Amino acid sequence: MTDLADRPDVSPELRLVPHAFRETFGRPATGVWYSPGIVTLMPGVSVCARWGAIVAAERRTDGVLEVVSINKPAEPWRVPAAEFTSVNPPAWAEPVSRVVSLLQPAGATLMCSVDLPAGSGLSSPMALACAAALALRDLWRPEMALESLIALLGPTGTAAFAGYGLGLDLDGAALLVIDTRIRREVPMPPRVVTPVCCTSVSALGRSLTAHHRSGVREPAQDLAVDAALAAGAFGASSLVDEPGRPVSVLCEPGGLSTVRAYVSDAFRSGNALAPRYLTIKPAAGATRITP
Repeated sequence: MTDLADRPDVSPELRLVPHAFRETFGRPATGVWYSPGIVTLMPGVSVCARWGAIVAAERRTDGVLEVVSINKPAEPWRVPAAEFTSVNPPAWAEPVSRVVSLLQPAGATLMCSVDLPAGSGLSSPMALACAAALALRDLWRPEMALESLIALLGPTGTAAFAGYGLGLDLDGAALLVIDTRIRREVPMPPRVVTPVCCTSVSALGRSLTAHHRSGVREPAQDLAVDAALAAGAFGASSLVDEPGRPVSVLCEPGGLSTVRAYVSDAFRSGNALAPRYLTIKPAAGATRITP
C-alpha cells in the first residue's frame, strides 16, 4: 500500500504529517487520523471547520510514549508508560496527555500537527485530543465502541465526530470567526445559558447576540460584536476558546467583506491589534484517513 505521504491525490496538509513521521522515525506511520476544529457558538450549537488537527501514529510494544509536533519541533515528549502520571508534558501536548490518561496505551509514537493556535476560536486543543484519542483507540483498543470514546471526550468531542453543524442550519448564512488576538491567563467566568431559537437564520442571530450580552466579555469582543451588527450581521457573540477571546459572526454570505471592513475600522479607531478572520465552511467530522 502506498504511504499517504507519497499520494498526489491527497491534500498537501494530510501528506505533510506522515511525511514528517517517516523523516523523523525512518519508517511509515501505521495510520493517519484527523479531527476538525470546532466553533461552539452556544451550548448545543456548534460547527466543524476544515482547520483542525492531524496525527500520524504507530503502536509500540516497548512501553514508551513518544509524542512530537510539527508546530513545536523543539518540544518533544518522550516518557515510559509506567512513569506517565509523574511526568508533566509540554503545554502543547496536554490534550494528548489527557486522552492517554483515559485510554492508557502501553506505548505509541505520535506525530501531531495543529492548523491554528489555541484561542483562535476553533477549539484547537480539543481537535488534537480527538485525533489522538481516535488514533490510540484504533491502535490499542479497537474493540472500544466509538460511542464510548466520544462519551469520554465530552460535548465538544461529540460535535467533532458528528461533523458539519449541530443545532443549526447555515443555509442562507455565513459564519465568520474573528480572532481578536487577545490571550489571557485567567479563564472567563461561566455565562448564563440563554435559550436558543433556530427557527430562522435571523432568529439564530438574535439568540447569538443575546448570548453575548449575557456574559462577561472583553472590551475588544464588544467592539467586534457592535461593529459586526452595525455592518448588518444577523448576530454576533464572544466565544469561549481559552486562552483566547474570539468572536463569532452570523451574516449574509455577501456581507462578509462588509463585516470585515467594519470590524477592522473599529479596531483601528480603537488602537487595537488588527484582528484575524476565518470564514467557516462546515466540514466533516473526525476520522481515520488511512485504512
